[in-house]
Amino acid sequence: MFRVIITSLVVPIFAQSIACGKITLMPKKLYTYIYNFLCIMFIYTFLNVVFWQYEINFLIVITLFYIISLIMYYIHEFRGTNINFSDILSINTAKEVAGGYTYEIKPIFVFCLLIIVLEYIYIIFYNKVGLTHYYYIGLNGINNENIYLYRYLLHEVAQILLLLFLFFLLRDIVSKNKYDYSLMAGEKEGYIYNFFSSIQIFHKNNDVDFNSDVKNNIIKIEQNFIRDNSFNNIFTKNAHIFDRIKEIDKPHVIVIMNESFGSVHRRIKTNEDVTPYYDSLNNVIKGDLYVNTFGGGTANTEFEFLTGMIIGNYKYPVMPYNNFVKKNKYSLARYFKNFGYHTIAMHPYTATNYNRDKVYKRFGFDDLLFFDDFKDKKYVRNYVSDSSMYEEVIRCFEKLKSSNKKAFIFGITMQNHSGYNRFDEQRIESVIDENIHIKNKESLDAYLSLMKISDDAIKILIDYFKKEKEPVVLLFFGDHNASFGTNINKIVYDNNFNYECTNTYVTPFFIYNNKRDNNKQISGISANFLSLELLKEAELPFDDLHQLLNSVYENYNIYNFHKMKKCDDDKILDIPFDDLMMYEKEYLK
Repeated sequence: MFRVIITSLVVPIFAQSIACGKITLMPKKLYTYIYNFLCIMFIYTFLNVVFWQYEINFLIVITLFYIISLIMYYIHEFRGTNINFSDILSINTAKEVAGGYTYEIKPIFVFCLLIIVLEYIYIIFYNKVGLTHYYYIGLNGINNENIYLYRYLLHEVAQILLLLFLFFLLRDIVSKNKYDYSLMAGEKEGYIYNFFSSIQIFHKNNDVDFNSDVKNNIIKIEQNFIRDNSFNNIFTKNAHIFDRIKEIDKPHVIVIMNESFGSVHRRIKTNEDVTPYYDSLNNVIKGDLYVNTFGGGTANTEFEFLTGMIIGNYKYPVMPYNNFVKKNKYSLARYFKNFGYHTIAMHPYTATNYNRDKVYKRFGFDDLLFFDDFKDKKYVRNYVSDSSMYEEVIRCFEKLKSSNKKAFIFGITMQNHSGYNRFDEQRIESVIDENIHIKNKESLDAYLSLMKISDDAIKILIDYFKKEKEPVVLLFFGDHNASFGTNINKIVYDNNFNYECTNTYVTPFFIYNNKRDNNKQISGISANFLSLELLKEAELPFDDLHQLLNSVYENYNIYNFHKMKKCDDDKILDIPFDDLMMYEKEYLK
């Protein structure tokens, strides 16, 4: 038991140091200390029930937490967020992009690995017994004498009871402490605790009630319009609207969600402008888009845009594409199909990434284009370039136009995906205060150079559709800001670097109409409302779902995971996260 207690005290510090990339003590939170201690005790007890060998169990525990902590470190460095339970469902997506990163070996990794190796050597060679043989020593003894059998059974029963006690105690500790969603939660309360406590909210809804009429309108969405096959009901009830719209000259609608097209360049100095073309656009609707995700989780932003839902309803550690979209669902694709549009979704990467091949079919897209379907591919780094994808968008548009079909094309770029290493076309350099030392600034400069290439590519679309005779509405927006590792993130984003600091979650967007100029600035809009501005610019009517969303949008221009903001900038009202009303409960069933 003494060895178990010592292990339970030492392993959490061991794991936290690896996850932080430096020698560190546990955070100064009592519940974190207790939880980590009991967590190791729980795993140790479970292994003892199975193996009944303390030395082997110690090796298993320390090796397991070494691997887990190493994964936690790299995920936090690459994505900027803590690992959580729902990431397990995205493991295939993670494997697909893992090769694009550079894995720095920290001294603490080598030091801790050396400790593990020495422990293996001590147990296997010093005791002169192999692991397999060592496992059966106890069992052979049990079969020789009845007294050993009784002792064994009592030992097992005691450990199982301890196991149950620890399980309920761990669950009780977590239930009394709210899950910390901030990006630095791993450092504040411990990576191990933060990971295991994310399990509690994996399928847990926020059922807080409040009285606002505006918020109560949202409930009607789930009650009346977003049940199974609800897209059929929506268009049946609005048949008169859709019959009328079929008689007018509808515009083609193109939507580009640009990977990691963010706003970090607004907060630092560079040797040349990063987005001069975007900044020069003055005949468009443009502004700031507030998204829910940072450093990764692209599919969450597209889910909110395509459905009008908000990820915050099931709280952040959820990926709807992996968790909930298991059958046909309402989406913008179905909206446009009911107007006679031909709908296409395209992404120049693998079809299985975030289960998009399945999800897009359930959303009602007619055609899906993935990496193998793109012709004459050009690359920036190891990813298909923005310009190459835009050429494919134009090919699809021309094909549909020649068939007298209206196009709704939803495209997601891949060029700027994280894993920012120096590359041949790099030319942007960040200019940081000389008093501030930034390690690995190359990753920031590489990203800014990618942003410049993306900005140049936007001109391809605008120049082409500017000459197009048929009406076209083009929406362009970034899915999330990029992560460059904890040290750089703390400098280029908000100081506190958490969910309450919204500039970490602001990306640019614009809407271009080739038949009219529109010089309009929107100070802020959340991704779940963005389709409203798109439909307004396309002069397409709102169905019941969009009418209800618009009733909220008229009062709150931002309604997402982070906060609600009133449209009146002089009276910004921040609502705590716990008060956010979830309205996609039925949708995600």
